Amino acid sequence: MSSDTTSSTDLVSRRNIIKATGAAVGSTMLAGTATAKRQDDRSHDSSEGPYSTAHRGYRDVFPQNTVAAVSGSAKLGADRIEIDLEATSDGEIVAFHDTRLDQLTDKTGLVAETHSKEVLEAEVLNSGETIPTLSETLAATRPPVTMNLEFKDRGPLSWEEFTERTLEIAYRYSGDFYASSFDHDAIRAVRQIDSSVDIAPIFGGNKDENLAVARELDAEALNCSTGVLDRELVETAHDEGRAVNVWTIDSWREAKMPIELGVDGLIADYPHMATFATDGVDRGNHGR
Repeated sequence: MSSDTTSSTDLVSRRNIIKATGAAVGSTMLAGTATAKRQDDRSHDSSEGPYSTAHRGYRDVFPQNTVAAVSGSAKLGADRIEIDLEATSDGEIVAFHDTRLDQLTDKTGLVAETHSKEVLEAEVLNSGETIPTLSETLAATRPPVTMNLEFKDRGPLSWEEFTERTLEIAYRYSGDFYASSFDHDAIRAVRQIDSSVDIAPIFGGNKDENLAVARELDAEALNCSTGVLDRELVETAHDEGRAVNVWTIDSWREAKMPIELGVDGLIADYPHMATFATDGVDRGNHGR
């Protein structure tokens, strides 16, 4: 780790100071209630229906991963908001999904090889919105929304450096947050630097491998695709005290099966995906 990087001990101490003064708490909510849940209490009452996570800030409603998306999805009642995090060439943590700027913005090149000044000027999908910093996205929403911070691309940083920079910013969010990633080393770094921050592996395959990683790191949740979701996975996760969040839900049809299996959360591109699906399940249960 480079000499100019904050030590893990200093970072956690800073988090505790922030907490003690009544500012942001770097803990997370993975159990669907208004208070943070720790490893000894992760259950979610599925009878209340799954909570809704706005995928990239409901990307099919708003320009994804922007201040407008975060603010707008919060106003539409999202319980949680997922944003993707990447590092620019100079180590700025920004909210963006692709490794390259080309497809989603009016700029070109790899985010990891582009200075933050240019990245932050990039217009997203001709919307008038530009790529925001992590600080800007967190400032655009308020509790009780929980932020799902997906560690996407560390760029020129190590995962430890990326984690330290991200957590130092996230601690100042006055609500709850947790870290998720397809990269197991990313969530390992979070566990190493601050074990009180909740984590979730993301996966669309290799179910057994990801269950093993969840057990190794005592992850609070599993964020899986609809393609690997089944009753056994949900029951195993719940028996082990882990929540199950499923992605990406684009219609009530896609929401029905996860709801019937008792998942804890739907990661969706549109709001209210559970509403009609849940009503449909209820009508089906009661018959005619």
